[in-house]
Formats: sequence, structure tokens, C-alpha cells
Amino acid sequence: MKSGGKGSMINFSGTPNFRHSKLSYGINELKKIKSNKMDKSLKLSEKLFCLAVNPKNGGILMSASSAISMTLTGSVIVELLKKELISIEKGIVHLENSTIQNDEIHEFFLNRVRLRGKDRKLRNWISYFNVRGRKIQKLFIRSLVRKNVLRTEEKRILFIPYEKVYLMDRELVENIRKDIEITLLDLAGSSDDSIILSVMIAKTNLLSRIFPDRERRKEATRNLKKLPDTDISKAVQEAIDMMHAAVYASIS
Repeated sequence: MKSGGKGSMINFSGTPNFRHSKLSYGINELKKIKSNKMDKSLKLSEKLFCLAVNPKNGGILMSASSAISMTLTGSVIVELLKKELISIEKGIVHLENSTIQNDEIHEFFLNRVRLRGKDRKLRNWISYFNVRGRKIQKLFIRSLVRKNVLRTEEKRILFIPYEKVYLMDRELVENIRKDIEITLLDLAGSSDDSIILSVMIAKTNLLSRIFPDRERRKEATRNLKKLPDTDISKAVQEAIDMMHAAVYASIS
């Protein structure tokens, strides 16, 4: 994969040529049992959010709670880049197309860029949206409830009502998990979306959700270093890492 000029991100016509993982772990079997439900129209960012939901008890997994807003923002930025609505050059986000979006999540993000009226650093946008993480999560929950992937229940803490999110389409979410498992154990032939999602999952501290087995998790961690690196994907990752450092510094 090669990075291009302004507005370019990833060459979606090809996939990296990696050697097969040394650990087989029944990868061929995993590929065979992936269902057609994987074709359900979930965006990359929506898949990430689904994997952050506790499959047993509902709610956001504790391991993901501190990072999910930043990585959701990073994932949506990738989606806006793919739709050529924005571009990134030298860490600066440029508005390329101001058309109002039918997608509620994309419009929420793009409208802020539109109203800003001038270019801004990517890390500043990630910081801006991270502060609005609760609002963003509600947008994702509403979208995924409409798609019958998640459901909500009203709960109370000290008589204060709130909505708790649960998985509804468990088969779909399990197939998303398996797709990432295949991507990180058998790198050859993986799709670009799966590769990007794998990186975001690692940034969200969700590798243990994908790989409960410690040995598989170690192999996946090693394989993460072999994933392709383009100027844009690297810029998004670096901005997220920078925000991680800022958050941890503020609470330490």
C-alpha cells in the first residue's frame, strides 16, 4: 500500500502480502463458519462500538471505557476520508465536501468541521470530540438500536434513571469478532477495513475481547506490528496516542 497526496489515505484496490501466521488455531474453520450476516450494513466505527459492549452483562467494557471516545472519533475520521468529505495533510484536517449527510453520525462530525470554517489540526479535533464522548456514544447506540444490533434497558443508580446497552444480534457481533481474529492471526488477504478496525481495537484495549486465550493474544500483538502504515492512518493513530498521553497525564 502506498500513501498519496492530499486527501489520499489507503489504496483500497490491494491488500498486503504477509506470510501466514505460525499459529494455525483453526483459521480455515473460522473462515468457513462466517455467516452472511457480516454483510449487514455496519460502518467500521459501529463495529468497533459493538465490540466494546460487554457481551455478558451489557454496558461498555471497563477496559475500553477510557479510550472508546477517542477511537470512535478516529474511526469516523477514517470513514469521512474514504467518502472524500475531508482530507488530511501534514496533520491538518481540510474540508473537501460540505454536503449534508444522511448518516446521522457522519453529519454530527462533519457539521462541526463545517461550522468551524477553517482548517484545524487532527489532534485538536480528536480532543474536541473526545470531550463530547457521551453524546457520540448515544448517537451510536441510537443507530445500532435502529438496526436491531443493540438494545437498551432503563436502569437506575440511586434513583437516577439511565439507559444500559446490551447486544441484541449476538451472531453478527460474534462474526465481527471472528473477522478480526482471522485478520490478526492470518494476515494474508485481509481487507483494508479489517486491518484498520484491528488497529482501532488494539487502541481501545479490546484485544482480550477478541483473544481470551493469552497465547493467541501474544501472536496478535506481534502481528499488529506487521500491519501496513500509510501517512493518513499513521496520523490518526499518532493523534489518538497523543490524546491518550494527555488524558493519563491529567489524572496522574
